[in-house]
Amino acid sequence: MNDFDGLVAVVTGGASGIGAATASLLLSRGARVTVLDRDTEGAPDGTTAIRCDITDSDAVDAAMRTVSATFGALDVLINNAGIGAVGDVAQNDDAEWAKVLDVNVISIPRVTRAALPLLRRSANAAIVNTCSAVAVLGVRQRAL
Repeated sequence: MNDFDGLVAVVTGGASGIGAATASLLLSRGARVTVLDRDTEGAPDGTTAIRCDITDSDAVDAAMRTVSATFGALDVLINNAGIGAVGDVAQNDDAEWAKVLDVNVISIPRVTRAALPLLRRSANAAIVNTCSAVAVLGVRQRAL
């Protein structure tokens, strides 16, 4: 099935786990895929891997400029990057809370904002935001 033929996709956190599986699936369906990740070691073969810390606006903007220069377009943005922290509310300090919220929540509008100029030129624009089931389920030692 090549229903993504000719489309350009970006997957944050795409060098491991669900992000890498998503990038691989998009490739198999015809998309040209860029992976944004702090460590691109596990990026699927066939993707364009860009080392990018999504908590850094300048790094995100630079990554989108690279996508624009490489492909001239962006059709699909998958905001997938996420991290976790172990502990109850007494165990995680303010810095840990800020780090997790920056990656898991604030990065979504940060990356989307940088991608919007390209997405607005696409007739097929789509943004997909993922999250952990822990966002809606109570799990021991996962208050954060």
